[in-house]
Amino acid sequence: MLTENLASLGIMAWPLLITSCLGLAMILERLVTYTLLPSMSRKGLTQLFNEVRQCCDCDKHAESKNDLCKNLRQGQGVRQGIAVLLSHNTCKKEVREEVAGLWLLKQKRSLNAWLKPLMLIGVLSPMLGLLGTVLGMIDMFRDIAAVAGPVTPDILAAGLWQAMFTTAFGLMIAIPALAAAHGFGVWTNHYLAKLEFALNHTNLILEGLSMDDDGLATVPSVSTVKGFSVKNDRACTASGRPEAAGLPEIVNAGAVAA
Repeated sequence: MLTENLASLGIMAWPLLITSCLGLAMILERLVTYTLLPSMSRKGLTQLFNEVRQCCDCDKHAESKNDLCKNLRQGQGVRQGIAVLLSHNTCKKEVREEVAGLWLLKQKRSLNAWLKPLMLIGVLSPMLGLLGTVLGMIDMFRDIAAVAGPVTPDILAAGLWQAMFTTAFGLMIAIPALAAAHGFGVWTNHYLAKLEFALNHTNLILEGLSMDDDGLATVPSVSTVKGFSVKNDRACTASGRPEAAGLPEIVNAGAVAA
């Protein structure tokens, strides 16, 4: 039965068969690759962020960061990305951002591998099927012209069935290929967004910023001591100019309340 169906495809049988095998192999390869990606659950990210905070709070933070970096290098996914940031912990924030961007670009290229060839198969296979249909119709009309007697519906039905089967076969290849390519693309964007969030969060932690997983500050910028509100030296005056370093503005809390 399968041999007869392939024979009915005519001259386009082998091109369509090759594209179907290639498309199936690419879909299976991407499915296995995406399934084996390391999990990035909220609990796991919180644990990683806490480890980075503990390294930053440690007295020997340089040594602890190096030790944590060595441990993270043995992992995959986001753990390797955080290890890249920790390996450049002595650099400026802008430099770490550039390094993280390069690492994310490498991950994007790895995750998007075979997606464009898969989309190409999804676009070409209907064209190959349509070409087979046109060639089959040409053969059908040539056979009809060679018939000396009357043309019966059986001759037309057999020729049209063989011609239209190539288009159907091409569509059966194209629909799964295009669906898989777009689905894997959405999966890639979602995973890269999580990686970018984790790296940005880690980069801010390395800068000494205290915040929780939702971005809320865990240490208030204004502290109250014995009825006075003391602002740090990064505060700005009402005119928008920063205060002098080492001379914090002291405001009577009772006067502010009044």
